[in-house]
Amino acid sequence: MTIKERILSVYNNQTPDQIPVSIYNRYHRYGEIERAARNNGLGILDFFPVVSLLAPPWHVKPGYVSEVRNSSFDVKIVWNKGQKTEVRTIETPVGSISQHVIQDPSYGSDWIKKQYLEKPEDYKTMQYIMENTIFVRQENSIRQRIQDMGEDGVVLGRVDRSPYQKLIIELANPEEFILELYTNPAPIEELMEVIDLKCDEQFKLAMESEVEVIWQPDNVSADMTPPEIYEKYVLPFYTKHGEACRKAGKPYLVHIDGRAAGIKELIARSPFNVIESFSFSEMAGDVSVEEGLKIWPDKVLCPNFPASMVYENEKTILDYLERRKSEFGGKPFMIQISEDIPLDKYLHLLPIITQFK
Repeated sequence: MTIKERILSVYNNQTPDQIPVSIYNRYHRYGEIERAARNNGLGILDFFPVVSLLAPPWHVKPGYVSEVRNSSFDVKIVWNKGQKTEVRTIETPVGSISQHVIQDPSYGSDWIKKQYLEKPEDYKTMQYIMENTIFVRQENSIRQRIQDMGEDGVVLGRVDRSPYQKLIIELANPEEFILELYTNPAPIEELMEVIDLKCDEQFKLAMESEVEVIWQPDNVSADMTPPEIYEKYVLPFYTKHGEACRKAGKPYLVHIDGRAAGIKELIARSPFNVIESFSFSEMAGDVSVEEGLKIWPDKVLCPNFPASMVYENEKTILDYLERRKSEFGGKPFMIQISEDIPLDKYLHLLPIITQFK
């Protein structure tokens, strides 16, 4: 089997000829070590928006940014004591909102210093932005990425986060947002309804696209998405779009990378195919592999390789992976590098992890 065939087999809950090991393209660094690892079976997971994403964008890069009718989007760089801050501002006919973003110096990840949604009137501005987002199909880019990838991995069709997850991760201060949701839900629920409708439009286009897999970076954790919120706002979204993906024959992957014990029964009721970037206990996960396989028998677990393990030697890492393999008892799974790892440990890890089969 090719690398691509192994990954797709796992996504479809089928057993490949060997356990695939993969890495997000954003963490991939090219060169001799990478080439050797790829030749030894390392798969590439290249997520890319099926259509441009809902404004305002989380990542300001090609393929992500959508036009907003009668509005302008401006990114200004501000330096303070050597720290670069991106000041992102959207001007609309009903008001303007802004976000301040810095980059983590070790990993290059974006971190929000100032949120878009800070006061009640910001919700109306955000609603205008969402309603007037113009999605752009990206079939040519998707087709080219699939062609370039060949059998070395899979192009994942990225869609927006579900409305609740998008708000707490990308647009609002999570703690203040959740308090507001309990005390004054009306404006928030109105905005979530708008996001939900736009996501319907986005998923329809995704179902018509050439991507074989749908990937949603929801980053769900029971800490920030407790059971009552998951059941009310998140479960209906997964139910609706899980059914659409099933009819289209596209595995539906949801990134659930934190504590899941508090919502495990609700996850069981959610009709997506893959719990992607599943967290082992070393990464603050609180559902064991054994329990996960029991309570989610129709789902595939694709665990993230723990960043804490990259400091260990070759034998310790391979022994660790073999122990994990035994926990799956022959059921399909894939080990993936899908969270930040220390940049100076990348070349140490790849030759080791690709020995695991």
